[in-house]
Amino acid sequence: MSVLELQCDVIYGPIHSRRLGSSLGINLLPTSRKLCTFDCIYCQYGSVGAGSPSEEERGFPSPESVLGKVREAISQQPHLDYLTFSGNGEPTLHPHFPEIVAEVRRLRDRLCPNVRLAVLSNSSQVFHPEIRKAIEQMDDPIMKLDAGDPSTFAQINRPLSGVRFGEIIAGLQAMPRLIIQSMIIAGEVQNVGGEAHEAWLTAIAQLSPQKVQIYSIDRPVPVSELRRVSREVLAQLARNAQERTGIDVRAY
Repeated sequence: MSVLELQCDVIYGPIHSRRLGSSLGINLLPTSRKLCTFDCIYCQYGSVGAGSPSEEERGFPSPESVLGKVREAISQQPHLDYLTFSGNGEPTLHPHFPEIVAEVRRLRDRLCPNVRLAVLSNSSQVFHPEIRKAIEQMDDPIMKLDAGDPSTFAQINRPLSGVRFGEIIAGLQAMPRLIIQSMIIAGEVQNVGGEAHEAWLTAIAQLSPQKVQIYSIDRPVPVSELRRVSREVLAQLARNAQERTGIDVRAY
């Protein structure tokens, strides 16, 4: 069973986000189970049923269905700040992700040009040129990076077979602009201090994103040994990271 209920449709929200204001979620994934290339130890949707799509996979909404529901939602929600691709796992796994992004962007430009487009991605598909090009269409390409080394990556994000840390870093380095989001955790598995945190800082400096958003556990998680990092510690980590890298790092 999921820690939180999965999104039951293409559109959800608007969610009032600390980072994105009034954000209307767009779920491109099946509603019956989590679909992701990661099985993160802190995932709000739990770990049961995590997986990647195959040729036989069913349950993805069609591009036409997505556009129709986005158009309807925009007409009913006149005071949005963002349209955000997120949902029940990794949004870039939809087989028509680039096409959908292009069409939603055209729809946004025509009907609500002041609303920004964002994606919350785990970065696992960013080494594919067509996925990277689609992500670059976002006003806010928010990409996950919780670890700066393969060992911590394996412990925190628990990637599926075939997902390689080096390819993720290479894909992020190829992006002309990006925003990094990082979950900071304590406990038996951690990235809040020591070698794991130093490796993360080194990776952030190498990637040189526009900004970095750090946060900690705010909802129930499937692994009880995890501990939330306090707001005070997060704020101090953000200050230290900004001093070390020269990048805008903010705690949420």
